[in-house]
Parts: sequence; structure tokens; C-alpha cells
Amino acid sequence: MSGPYKGVRVLELTSTVSGPFAGMMLADQGADVIKIEPPGIGDLARFMGTIKDGMGAMFSTLNRNKKCICLDFKNEEDLEVLKKLVSTADVLIENYRPGIVKKLGIDYESLSKINPDLIYCSISGYGQSGPYKEKKVYDPLIQGTVGIPLAQNNQSPELIRTIIYDKVTGLTSAQAISAALYQKAIGEGGQYLPISMMESALYYNWPDLMMNYTFDEGGVNIGELADLFEVYETNDGGVVLIIIANDEVFTKFCTVFDLSLHLDDKYNNLVSRIINKEELTIEINKVTRFLSSKELEDKMDREGISASICNELNEVYKDPQVVEQGSITEINHPELGIMRMPKPPANLKGQSSFPRSLAPILGYDNREVLSSINIDDDTIQRMEDREKQNREMLASLMQANEE
Repeated sequence: MSGPYKGVRVLELTSTVSGPFAGMMLADQGADVIKIEPPGIGDLARFMGTIKDGMGAMFSTLNRNKKCICLDFKNEEDLEVLKKLVSTADVLIENYRPGIVKKLGIDYESLSKINPDLIYCSISGYGQSGPYKEKKVYDPLIQGTVGIPLAQNNQSPELIRTIIYDKVTGLTSAQAISAALYQKAIGEGGQYLPISMMESALYYNWPDLMMNYTFDEGGVNIGELADLFEVYETNDGGVVLIIIANDEVFTKFCTVFDLSLHLDDKYNNLVSRIINKEELTIEINKVTRFLSSKELEDKMDREGISASICNELNEVYKDPQVVEQGSITEINHPELGIMRMPKPPANLKGQSSFPRSLAPILGYDNREVLSSINIDDDTIQRMEDREKQNREMLASLMQANEE
């Protein structure tokens, strides 16, 4: 391990995105993250989205730098193994639905008796209480609750095409765990950290998206920040231009293209440009659509007007700024070939090359991890035999499905 969390052991009892994202961040910063999955299929994210030779692309990103073991919490022997691991851990992260961990006997109250210094992070959709706590939650539900679809389009509600609040919750959880580790380091012991996707989303959204609902009374509504931005057409795509917000910038843009829009009462001030934004966009597109995206961006750069090409997703990692910064790491996976993933934005003292290890196959680290806590060889062998049998059965099912 390398980085500031070298020596910190994290047990990750999570699946899909929010919990694995939190574990990924801690692992990237040097923590010894042990991902504990159920036997058989394991984390369903292994089979979500783009898959190559049994490895999901999303899973491979979220679970780099981790170890993986398999435990069945309904098996008494496996449960005792978990409890022994808990006695060695600094952090436990889980994202079961509220109430499940208590039924399994692995809730904070139970495990803190084994390890009073344990930092126990419970990630949920809507929280551990309230009318929504029993919902089976996915990111789009949280988007709906916090108003995102109507914020995108109040005539025809639209979801954001990314699981934004799963990832925001992962970021929030990792930061909260970091703060809890600091408190533990100064002698304040362990603690319980219930973190919901809903509250993470509200915390993230509020500064700008909810600015017109911050003051209960009074205040002048000057519109949404999003009203100040627009994508304008080019002959090969589009370019984001920031020209509406400032009179001087808008006038400069009009001068560059020999337009008189800045003299028109409909567009000669900020409020008028926002009110008549749709018409203004049509007028601007009449001149921008004759240029390529690169030509328009270069033209705006020369004039000091903020502009950015809208990259296709398959062009993002080829963007010259991304390339120059070395923001994307290419890895030659021994079985999957060339893979790409973004390096962590912060490279902290003592960190080695990235990534330290690739996402593990299910149960890959059973023997190493369990031997380190003196689990007897018969128990380890039983688990290895179980996982081998499960892998063979799953491979047969996948082959039959392909045929």
C-alpha cells in the first residue's frame, strides 16, 4: 500500500456504485480495502454495462486497488470470519437497505462491541428512517426527489444521463470517513456515519440549483445560472460559449461576427437576453453553424471569450488538454488488453504509481486475507472450493446464454 492511508484497513460490504466509489477513493489514497462480496455472482456491477471476458468496465474502475473475498453472512462460520476481520478493521462501509444489517447481526451496535474504535459508514438511498426508507432506491429516484428532471426541462422532465448522486454520495462518504479517521487519530474513537443519497444530493445541489429557494421571504430572482450558458451549433457539432452574462462580452461577440444584436432592445441587457434566450440562440446559430467547432473555439480564444468544444464521449480521452495533463492512464491488462481510467486528481505524498492493482476476480484474495487473521486452512479451502464451483456454474450459464 502507498499514500496517506497506508495501514488503514477498510471492509467494504457494498455493491454497485455509491459504496464502491467511496472505497475506491480510500483505496486510491493507500487504504487496505477488502471488498467482501456474496458467493456466486458477487457485486451485480460485475455484469453491468460494457463487459469484456466477464469483467464489467464500470466495475473495473470502481474496484481497482482493492482485495476481494467472498463471505455468506447467512453461514455461521462465514459470519464469524467477518467478525474476526472487524476486530482488525478501522472502517466498515455498507449500503444495504435500512434494517438488513441488523437482521444479519452485522449492524453498528453489534460490531462496535467487537471493535469500539470502528468507523461504520451506512450508505442508504433516503436515510435510516422516514416514509421512504423501505424504497428500493436507484439514482434516478433521487434525481426525481431533489428536482433534477424539472430543473433540466420544466416542460418535459429529463433525467441526467449519469448516475450523478450515486457518485456524489461516494465522494461525500469518503470525505466523512476521512474526517472520522482524523477524529479517531486524535483520540475520539470510532463512530456511526449514516449517509443518504438524498441528503448528499441536497448538499451538492443547494448552492446554485436552489439559490432561489434559500431565502424564505424577499430576494430578487435573477434566474438560474444555467440560463447564462448555451451550446451553439457548428458544422460538425457544438461549442459552449459564455456570452450572455456580460454586456461587454456579448458586444465583443457581436462585433467579431459583424452583428447588431447588442443594439436590439430584445438583447441589449442581461435580463432581456435571458427572457429572449431561445430567439437569441437561433440568431447566433445562424453565424456559428458555418464554422467548425475548432474554428469557432479558436476564434473565441483569440478574443478572450470563454469557449469549449463539446466532445463526443469517444473523443474525451483524446482531448489535447487531457493528453497533456496525463489525466487518463492506459493500462495493459494481462487478460483484457488496453484499458483506460482517470488517475486521481490529487497525487499525495508517498503514493506510488497508479493503479497499484486491478479489479480482482470474485474471491481472488480469500487465502491471503483469511490467512492473515489465522483462519484455519480447512475453512479457507471450503471457501475456495465453493468459489471454484460457482465460477464453473456461472461460466456454463453464460456460455449457454451465448448459444
